[in-house]
Parts: sequence; structure tokens; C-alpha cells
Amino acid sequence: MTTARSSDPASQPGWLARLVAARHRPVAGDHRLGQRNVYVLPTRAGLLFGAVVFTMLVASINYRLSLGYALSFLVAGVAIVAMLQTWRNLSSLVLRPGRAEPVFAGDFATLTVIVRNPGKVERFALSFVAPGMASPEDFDASPGAEQIVSLALPATERGWHPVPRLRLETRFPLGIWRSWTWWQPALRVLVYPRPEPPGAPLPARLASSGDGQARGGGEQDLAALRPWQEGDSPRRIAWKAMARTASEDLIVRQYEGGDLGELALEWSQLPAGWDDERKLSRMTRWVLDADALGVPWAMLLPGVSIGPDAGPSHREQCLRALATWGLPGGGRESAR
Repeated sequence: MTTARSSDPASQPGWLARLVAARHRPVAGDHRLGQRNVYVLPTRAGLLFGAVVFTMLVASINYRLSLGYALSFLVAGVAIVAMLQTWRNLSSLVLRPGRAEPVFAGDFATLTVIVRNPGKVERFALSFVAPGMASPEDFDASPGAEQIVSLALPATERGWHPVPRLRLETRFPLGIWRSWTWWQPALRVLVYPRPEPPGAPLPARLASSGDGQARGGGEQDLAALRPWQEGDSPRRIAWKAMARTASEDLIVRQYEGGDLGELALEWSQLPAGWDDERKLSRMTRWVLDADALGVPWAMLLPGVSIGPDAGPSHREQCLRALATWGLPGGGRESAR
């Protein structure tokens, strides 16, 4: 752990500042483990093991036991070989960043990393540890193969977050030594605002035909079935009707009062007394509900204007804008 004094590179000599910066810099691309970045120390069991060996040696000296000398040196030699094997279990491995999928605040972000074992010896009992993980992620690395490891990291606040430093460690084969290395992959994870629980109605919208106002939430009466046209939402395809009629053409549902029109999810529609995070939570719920309906919607935030559209890419764009709104480097966007 770096102290507050040493964490400021400007207050250190040039070589020390570069060393501190290098040790805490995220690594992009492959990260090979070797003599400079793999460490080894005895565990608590190892310290107890050493105390027992030392006691055996002292007793052999006091009582002049030749067999005691032999046993003490034999056990000490086993401990030294175990130390080398524990260090070798990590050495030469190659770590590579994978992917970090977006997640909603309050959930766990799934980070994938790739561990490649270029050697001919299988590596056993490896573990990844990161802040917030409920338990270490254990795995083995087969020789000449790549192992994909998934890590579950807690996501508590919205926005872009760098992946924390990961610790890869092992205690193989005897558990009396612990070898470890630190690695911070150059990855970021996007955390969306936590959506409000279901039940909040969508804002009212006008039907696309202009014949009056449609009710929020998409609760309209089914008027007819018609052939599919380009631009219709896949969510409105009447699969059961197609199965009953054995039709090879796509059929969509037509609702009373015309097709569902464009929604306008506006910041100004939210209660003025709410704080920003609660408003973002409601807006996130609206985006998810509008996407489930399959209707076009636009989103208007202070300083952000996203034009009407539908589909996964539009939902991703809106959720990304909500996640970064009001944060440094985000929240100012205009899209059509």
C-alpha cells in the first residue's frame, strides 16, 4: 500500500515518481508475468512450518541427533523447493483484458479476463481477487491454452468506472507459500442509473395518425391485423395469428386510434422536488418501458437532446446519456 506522501509523484525524485506511476498505470494489451512482477512470501501455515523446522534443528543441535539434522535439512529443502514451485505456478503466464458489459447501478458487473499459459506445465489453484468480490475466483490454466475467467464486481454508482487492480495469487502446492501479482487492465465499465421499480406510467403521447391522444403505457384496444410494412416494430408481430392461418407473410397488430406514436421522455415532466438521481432513475425506467413497447421515443435532458427512434442501439444511446449526465466528460449530447 502506498502512503499519501509517496502517492504524489510530484513530491518524489524523478526515478521514484516514474516507478510509482508505472506500478499504478493500467496495462493495455498482454501483461506477461515474470521475475519483476511476481512476489512470494510465506503464509501463516508457512511461518508455523518454519518455526517447527527451527525447533527441530535446535533440538538436534542440543541432543546431537544425526538423524535430527538430516530430517531438519530434508524438511527445509522441501520448503525451499515448494517456494520455487509456488513462484513458478504464476511465472510466464500472460494476462489479457477481455470485456466489461454495461450494468445497472446496484448490480454486479461481469468482467472477463483471459489467462494464457504458454508453457507445457499445467498451473493449478490460481485465484483472482478484487475489491468487493464475495469470494476469490479460482481456476486452473491448461498448458498451451487460454482460460477465460469471469469476475463479478459490484457496481454502486452510475458513470464510467475503471476496473480496479486485480490480484492473481496461488498457494500451490503445499500452501506454506503465497505467490501473487498485481494487474490493472485498461478497461472501463459503464454503469447505468438504477431503474425505478416497475409501475411508473409512461408520459402521454399522440398517436402517429394525429387522431387524438393515446394513453400512456400502450394500453390500447386491438383494432385489426394487417400485413407487415417496413418500419413496423418486431414486438407487434402477431405470431399466434400467423400460426392459426398458416400464413407465410408477417402480420402485425393494428391498434385503435392509429399506430402508437412517438414518446417524448422529458426531464421537465418529472416532479420539481425530486433530486437528480431520482429523476434519472425514473427516466431509466421510462426508457426500458418504452423499449419494451417497441414504439419510437425521444429523450430530452438539460443539455442533452436525443431524437426519436427505437431499437437496441437507441436504447443503448439513451441509457449511456443517462449514465454520464452531469458527470465530468459526459452529459452534453445532441443526436437526431
